[in-house]
Amino acid sequence: MDCDDLVIGSGLVALGAVLGLLAEPDRRITVLCGPQQGGFLHYDQRTLAPCAFLGSGGLGSHWHGVIPTGLRNRLGVVSDVDFHDLFRLFYPHAEIEASVGKVSLFIPWRPIRPWAELQRLAALHGAPRLKLLHESALMIRRQSGRVQVDTAVGQRQARRCWVAAGALHTPTLLAASFGPRMARGLASDHVQCYLGQLEGQPPPDIRYTRNGLFIPALADLADRALFTLRPAKFDFRRLDAGFEHRQIFGLPTGSLLTKLLGKLSAGLLTEVLYNRLGLMGASRLHSVYAQVHVPDAYAMQARPMPLQALTDRIRVTTDAIRATQPFANLRSSQRPELYLPGIHLHHTLDTVALAAEGLNEPSTPVHVIDASAIPDLGAEHHSFKMLVSAYRRVQRSPSAETQP
Repeated sequence: MDCDDLVIGSGLVALGAVLGLLAEPDRRITVLCGPQQGGFLHYDQRTLAPCAFLGSGGLGSHWHGVIPTGLRNRLGVVSDVDFHDLFRLFYPHAEIEASVGKVSLFIPWRPIRPWAELQRLAALHGAPRLKLLHESALMIRRQSGRVQVDTAVGQRQARRCWVAAGALHTPTLLAASFGPRMARGLASDHVQCYLGQLEGQPPPDIRYTRNGLFIPALADLADRALFTLRPAKFDFRRLDAGFEHRQIFGLPTGSLLTKLLGKLSAGLLTEVLYNRLGLMGASRLHSVYAQVHVPDAYAMQARPMPLQALTDRIRVTTDAIRATQPFANLRSSQRPELYLPGIHLHHTLDTVALAAEGLNEPSTPVHVIDASAIPDLGAEHHSFKMLVSAYRRVQRSPSAETQP
């Protein structure tokens, strides 16, 4: 037996699982981190937005760091206590208690980088307590209450296996291991859409801390959309111009330095400074954006472009949000067909097939803990909540007790 617990993946969810397993005494943990030199997959041929990263740290190594505080959708097991504890682990000087339950977004000065954290934990605890391997899982096999995972290097055996390979890689792995019925062939997502402009809004109530800042947001009652306001200055003062610009240059919150050194307009720079630093919020004119949960937004297909946008479904969902948006005197966008992918892919696994195979059951040694098995993330950003969820799930499993 190589270890007690084998974690497949090395992103934010895998980090949450490792933190939870380390809380159990004497557990031997192995993490299959993927290749040391990884590669991106993208939403479309423009390659502006990544949809997956196969390699050490996963897509979490390129995470923006946005953490919702409303906890409207708790993903089953996210409690206030766990959320507080893990938030304080990474951001001890942000005074999270004052914001939990309020619809706002925490923007850290320094996002969590899972690969760096996993390396730190491995150095702290040492082998065999925690081992990081640059291997990718090819197939999972259950054998008499334990699990065997095949990689290109060889075979790894463990008492339990925690699958956190990501919304695109997990279905491929489970389909190879337990049959093609595991993969739905569809993916849900959040999309970002531009609703229009508001004039004369009061300055946003931004709270600064030593670890980051809290900026306000607004959620609709059905938890289908999360609304944010951003200053509309310079070229972004013209209705729709800003979002058309973002369509050309991609998401403005990915790498601030890269955008500053690249082809960045004054209006987009203003949005970046607000999104990352809370600056220039007191603007006469604001753009209104909505992050919208879209079920089955994409059909999955063969690489190199693994996703095909189902634009009719996306349009129906975003139009419904436009029709019920809560802002009075909004100058509505004239380009409702435009949207940006939210990089929050989920529900790529068939939950009925998972149940029929006995996966995720208390007695099984194989558990899927990433967003691929979640039908509805709600409207909030999910990444940190998934880390918290994984932390608790690995401790709740009855099979966590060490077997002789």
